[in-house]
Amino acid sequence: MKYTLAKQVLKGLAKLRIPVLLNGSTGVGKTSLVREVASEFGLPLIDIRLSTELPENIGGIPRLDTEFFVKVLNKDLEPAFTTGAVLFFDELNRSSSWTRNSIMSAFFERTLGGRPLSENTIVVGAVNTGDRFKDADTLDDALLGRFAIINLDPDVNELTDYFSRKYPLATALFSTKSGNIFNLLEIQYERLTPIACPRTIEFALKVIENYISTEEKDLLREMLYCIVPGNIADLLLSEVDFSLIRKILKGEKVEIEKIENPTLILAVLSHTQFKNENEILNAI
Repeated sequence: MKYTLAKQVLKGLAKLRIPVLLNGSTGVGKTSLVREVASEFGLPLIDIRLSTELPENIGGIPRLDTEFFVKVLNKDLEPAFTTGAVLFFDELNRSSSWTRNSIMSAFFERTLGGRPLSENTIVVGAVNTGDRFKDADTLDDALLGRFAIINLDPDVNELTDYFSRKYPLATALFSTKSGNIFNLLEIQYERLTPIACPRTIEFALKVIENYISTEEKDLLREMLYCIVPGNIADLLLSEVDFSLIRKILKGEKVEIEKIENPTLILAVLSHTQFKNENEILNAI
């Protein structure tokens, strides 16, 4: 399911307080999706990575209160019981069975540690799929049948549009010769890896967007090496005409015939002081 459609579906199910499980490979945007939904509902996000949590951190620690034991819960969970929050239990299939059992009541009984959740609280879970998580526990069908499952698999065109809005200069660098950055890297979703997924590609675009106009090409290269494999970093940088971009950003005239990428020229000019069409035409 595409990201934008998945967001609409999640919001609709959340309004009905139906337990939702997001399913997708690492880096496709599960956490971002939940964060956006929480923001649109005006609720704080409580993000819990179950693979690193002990059951008592979530379900509470018993404490003797006069003649009976009560559970003392993590203070960070308080909004989920009072004003409302989005409880996001991530990496459900990488958690221990004890930890997993401690949070199931939040999905199906709307309680946690024996304490009822606020009517405004939304509960969402997520599992990571793909080769990287082949050793993770497989949730049984009886459990899966109690969730509404959203398979998150946004497509290349949707992500390209998103990157174009957020990183116009960096994205424009690859928009003519290659069609888009995914075509350049020959990435298809079934071949995504933890080091070549939408999240890491966004990191790379962010670095390019902010350092492309500087004189620090070597620094830019080293930062990219820290984000993506060296061959991908070299491929990205081979598409960049640094001298042309710097000339435009400095207000120097360039020969329009030498500009192979009209999308790039507009993106570069949008980063300058030019405010209208005449100023842009004069600059080129």
